[in-house]
Amino acid sequence: MKKVLLATTALTMSAGVAFAEVSISGFAEMGVSGTNSSETVFHQQIDVTFGMSAETSSGLTFGASVDLDEDASAVAAGQDAGVAVYVKGAFGNITLGDTDGGFDWALTEVGMGSALSDDHTSHAGYSGNAGLDAENNGQVARFDYSFGQVSVAASYDVDNAGTDDIMGFGVKYDAGVAKVGVGYQSNDTDTIYGVSVSGEASGIQYAVNYSDLDTDGTHMALGLGYTMDSLMIAANYGVYESTAGVETTGTGLVANYDLGGGAVFQAGYGNGDGDTTWSAGMALSF
Repeated sequence: MKKVLLATTALTMSAGVAFAEVSISGFAEMGVSGTNSSETVFHQQIDVTFGMSAETSSGLTFGASVDLDEDASAVAAGQDAGVAVYVKGAFGNITLGDTDGGFDWALTEVGMGSALSDDHTSHAGYSGNAGLDAENNGQVARFDYSFGQVSVAASYDVDNAGTDDIMGFGVKYDAGVAKVGVGYQSNDTDTIYGVSVSGEASGIQYAVNYSDLDTDGTHMALGLGYTMDSLMIAANYGVYESTAGVETTGTGLVANYDLGGGAVFQAGYGNGDGDTTWSAGMALSF
């Protein structure tokens, strides 16, 4: 996912509820990218997200979001990619749609910063902690609730076209200097679990995670970042080990320089399993 913060333009209205809000946010990218097996090419991308939210007179909040820059093949396959609906209140949050299952919700990724082509988070050794979320139609129902420094979540993904139902659970604990996440997910075939530890102090960020992926082996990763004024640099390393003991590793590097006003210069690099990718250019938030 893009890590660039999106500026929002909002329209507020009254229609039988305490408030209603429709927001439009987006970003554009321009630059160059390349790989070790292809020539350097120009890169450009535009993304627009619509958000809608409202609140009942009793304080119940509900809303939805639609991301217009999603994978067309996923949509053609019946997956409502980029669409999510939620309801939240004192009881917690309920989200349905293109959202994280309990495993992904709980674990922190080691990728920090942003690159035009996501080079630092797309190498062979990287894991986005998606777990089993993509096994069915990508429509996840998740309930999460927070009390004090602890947050818990449970998710369910219904059987689609002969696949198995997927259940997920997650727990997060925020100790201030460190955040710990534990996730679990299972279907009738695989049971996976993982843990992550992350934190930030004096401009230094870190994240470590480990996952047991059952029949797919294990994954371990480390990420480090440093921010000074407008400059942020980061690196990550990850390794998959199959049940047969075969390792697949990868490394990612990224640098971001905030120019202000929603403009950020980004440079990214990824290397893993014999493939190298890189990109550089401007990311523009609106």
